[in-house]
Amino acid sequence: MTSRSDTVMFVILLIASTFTQGLTIVSYGKKFITAFPENVGYFYPYNSFRGLRVTTLHSGTSFTVFYNGGQTTESSLQGGKTVFVSFPNTFEVHQLNYSSYSIRITSDNDIVVHSFSQTNIGTATIPEKSVQTHVVQPITNLGTDYLIPSLNHSDLIQTFSGSPAPYWSQRYGSFKLIIINAEDTENTVTIFRNISGSVQEEKIKISSYQLIQLQANASLFKVKSSHKVAVILTHPCLENTASCKCNMIVNQILPTEFQGQNFVVPYIPGITQSLFLITSNDKSTSLFHSNVQLQPNPSGLLSLSDQTKSQYVNASGNVSLKLISPGLFIEVIPENMFAACYLLQVYSDVKNALVIAETGSKTNVHNQNSPVTNAAWTEITGTKYSSAIIPLTEQYTFIWHPSSKIAVYILENTGTTVYGGPAIPINTQPDEFGCVVIPGQFEIRNEPLNWTESLGHCTSLQKHLACPTREYNQMDLANTVNTTEDEEAWIGLRRSLMTTDWYWQRQTPSTTSLPSSSVDYVHWADGQPLGSLKGLCASLSLDQDDEFKWKSAKCCEKKRPVCYKPPIYFYVELLYQVVYIQL
Repeated sequence: MTSRSDTVMFVILLIASTFTQGLTIVSYGKKFITAFPENVGYFYPYNSFRGLRVTTLHSGTSFTVFYNGGQTTESSLQGGKTVFVSFPNTFEVHQLNYSSYSIRITSDNDIVVHSFSQTNIGTATIPEKSVQTHVVQPITNLGTDYLIPSLNHSDLIQTFSGSPAPYWSQRYGSFKLIIINAEDTENTVTIFRNISGSVQEEKIKISSYQLIQLQANASLFKVKSSHKVAVILTHPCLENTASCKCNMIVNQILPTEFQGQNFVVPYIPGITQSLFLITSNDKSTSLFHSNVQLQPNPSGLLSLSDQTKSQYVNASGNVSLKLISPGLFIEVIPENMFAACYLLQVYSDVKNALVIAETGSKTNVHNQNSPVTNAAWTEITGTKYSSAIIPLTEQYTFIWHPSSKIAVYILENTGTTVYGGPAIPINTQPDEFGCVVIPGQFEIRNEPLNWTESLGHCTSLQKHLACPTREYNQMDLANTVNTTEDEEAWIGLRRSLMTTDWYWQRQTPSTTSLPSSSVDYVHWADGQPLGSLKGLCASLSLDQDDEFKWKSAKCCEKKRPVCYKPPIYFYVELLYQVVYIQL
């Protein structure tokens, strides 16, 4: 007797959530490493705060934080839960040279890690705040080759204030660079400096998970390592001398592979002057706006004449682009790294999201479960995009688009300080129902069934018949099936017996039911669909030479069903736990 496993074969096909073509990036993972750069809070130990927000993407998650020989674990957390892990000021890296104050986070499921530092240094009634946040990149996003922005601290201050920089000791007269060994092995790191036109190299050894802090003046331009490292550019107090604002700077530098050529530069409310800094392997790379090459000032920075709106710039080669103002470093998201869904975590009372979306579909931008309706959109000249400032009311939210990729920045204002940066990209592939954290899964049954039997078969597996309702869904299905078989397979498209209109049928168990929906996208073969008397159901060609086109067919015919397990979607729980590490 032939067993069921012999007669019924299943082909499992997983849609990767990151879709790694191009330079896409997501910021979740299972392993992270970071450190807290020195803030002015080092000198105000009783009026400063620093911590990590760890957000879970899946229920049942446990994670562990390792710090200077100690560790703490949080277990069995719900999906969408955020845990706040607080650290004392002694964990700030305030000395040059080697240090053991790296912080590692490991998890059994995907998580997001956000770093926060704040210091109140004014009076009790009018506090001056030095605030900075950044997304801690998972180790999967780290690399061994980094380009370092060549910044001269004194020139930068003078550029913005129009007057010479105030006296600074050697310690605070330059930026700092923290290099963290991300792996459990000795790491050889090479530092490249350009001194009087001559490239000089310095090799250093960093032990497992150890870090080193260096002065990063304008001569330091590149870091290469034998194993993965995290690289953080920082300054404890980048001052705007005109208004006496002292803002901490933290910028986690991405490896050179995460670069682009086309950028939509966000408009930052509250910032009256800002400049660009580009880093590239090719020193001859230029930046253009409206086909006009931007000319650098004596400090090597570039500017746009109109800074009251978002604008489009492009480079002649791959670059990273930073938007700089006193106390503000924003990594501009390249167009090829736009994503479909972003997590936003904010800290201040005045908080906004700046969203860049395709003009034709800007009304489909969602904040959690609802379309955004309170946004004043402005078209960006010479592009297909529009931008809008969206007020935020919650500390935690997510913004997503069902059919196209967008860019999202977080902008906060403490009253004395404007800070922010890119939101946390969770998923790069759009989905019509929300923000995907576990991708969908296709399954093809080898045994043919009629359409009704196929629908029931998929339902019994907690799935539904595949429904490529958008072009990108069809492309995903074609890429995963990718066969040359001269066969057809059932999909979840059929005609209404009452009206003969086509509709998508997503019949699943009631706990995971999805609504049936109208048909906006089709991929019919030539001459299809046939009249309703010749076919009330739809099948998909399994032959790539036929471009996986659809055909109408009689529902009683026997064909292989293509089942689809819907993705798991992200949600945000608005309450969070607070964990204090006691040393």
